[in-house]
Amino acid sequence: MCALIFIAIFAGCQGGRYYLANRLQELGIASALGLFLLGTWRALFQLDLRTWLAWFVRPVCLILGIMVVSSLAFYLNYGGNPLYSFFSAREFLLAFVGPGIFLLCRSGLPLSVAERIIQFTLIALMLNYLFFYFTLDLKSLFFSTDHTLSNLVTYDEWRGFRLKPPLFAIMVALMAALISLGQARGPLSWVISCSILAIAVYIWSIVMFRSTLATMLFSIVLYPIFFSSKTRLPLMVVLCPLVILLLPIGFQVMLDVFLGSDGGAIRSKAFGLAFQKIPMHPLFGAGEDNAYGATYQDIVAPYFYPDDIGLVGTLYKYGVMGAALYLFMHFKIWRRLWMANMRHVEQNGRIHPLLWGIFMWLTALAFNLVLNPGLAYAQGITLASTGFALASLHLLGRN
Repeated sequence: MCALIFIAIFAGCQGGRYYLANRLQELGIASALGLFLLGTWRALFQLDLRTWLAWFVRPVCLILGIMVVSSLAFYLNYGGNPLYSFFSAREFLLAFVGPGIFLLCRSGLPLSVAERIIQFTLIALMLNYLFFYFTLDLKSLFFSTDHTLSNLVTYDEWRGFRLKPPLFAIMVALMAALISLGQARGPLSWVISCSILAIAVYIWSIVMFRSTLATMLFSIVLYPIFFSSKTRLPLMVVLCPLVILLLPIGFQVMLDVFLGSDGGAIRSKAFGLAFQKIPMHPLFGAGEDNAYGATYQDIVAPYFYPDDIGLVGTLYKYGVMGAALYLFMHFKIWRRLWMANMRHVEQNGRIHPLLWGIFMWLTALAFNLVLNPGLAYAQGITLASTGFALASLHLLGRN
């Protein structure tokens, strides 16, 4: 069980992209499915039927529904074999890791053990990144004719060649270590938290994702103002009109910074093309493309990648129904994490570092939603599913 959790989260957070042309992701998907099947089988004999059905039927319908509808949409719009598109969307299968952890913890696996495995996996992801950053020839990889290899590295004149990191895992680890450092009750916990934080900060000095760092800092600042107590929520309602008035200004500033950065001109063209194409398939979108038929680059433009243009890309790819489902699930998981963290604070008088780290990551992701639909691909799917399961277990008091 522990090995399945580690492999599923490690591969799902893209820690295996540097191995064997990312074939480790397939092992991660298999581990997530194995975790879910094992949890389903064990829970069948220990949980009431209603709970078992809720955590078996709903994930299956949601995950397979997304894969089937998006593949059929692409088939109806552009032809080809829908099975290719279905398997192209296989990273959504990583979402089974959360229900698998929930069912296993409800049927005997201690929650503390599952959380330690997740924390160890986040550390392993960071160390894994540093190992390959120092051992790979980034320049030769960037100019490789193999797209799988060249896609591992990004380059600009200011930051040079950079190995793409497991970004979301580093964000969670950084923020969890930050709160752990502030709550450390002994020299050992202080040293461990400080070491993890130092590793995360060092990696950030390599990748230097400015907009992501800004949203993280903004989320941390907002936490004590709005989210640190249930009594603070009415303040959000009072300030909502002001936020609505300032939203266009903030959006314009973000857009100016975004379009003024490296690759901004290409992204601005991608936005324009997406807005042109969305009315053609408004309800379910263009669907999931695949490498064995027409791709988005063949259909729209050579530089058009929907995942790079945030919620607009999600709207193009999955339509109004898909974008609405995305926003609903984002808010649902965010709310569940906030409630679980509040319960932990009320019961223990301190913040739960892992829950808080995932909660802050989701909050930061919400502010960057215009540019990054994080829950629509492997890293976000894995962490969001895991966070939802942990929050649900804490709300049930399964410690």
